[in-house]
Amino acid sequence: MSKRNIIILVAVVALVLAGAGIDRQRARDRHRIAAESAAAEQIKIEVPLLPQWGTLLLASDAAEVNGSAICGFCHWREGGSWCNTVLQMSTEPGIVFLLPNEKRNEIDMLTGTCAAGDYYITARGTVTQSGGHNYMLVKNFDAIKTK
Repeated sequence: MSKRNIIILVAVVALVLAGAGIDRQRARDRHRIAAESAAAEQIKIEVPLLPQWGTLLLASDAAEVNGSAICGFCHWREGGSWCNTVLQMSTEPGIVFLLPNEKRNEIDMLTGTCAAGDYYITARGTVTQSGGHNYMLVKNFDAIKTK
């Protein structure tokens, strides 16, 4: 075998080994990406469904609703990207969003930034509906600490 043939043979073997190394690296990358995607799916926090059971309250200027004060954004990612208070009820309609005003500010000061159900609120005020949800403009309220 001539020197030239040996050099060509070594070059071909080197190219084959380099290609195998590249294929192995690509396979590792694909496996790593697949593992990261699977881990991200497992880590993904499941946001529970908003407890709205299809019933809307009648629009009224003199409505009364009772429920635990909960942060709608922290629990269900509803109501904007800031903390907001909703009343979660054990019966239909499930929740009523409290519209921002002075009285809701008082409730927020009582419950803290992200209400966690520590207070049971009886709110009285004006109820309206939008987008299949109930909203209340609170005129006055009573609060009982439950936790």
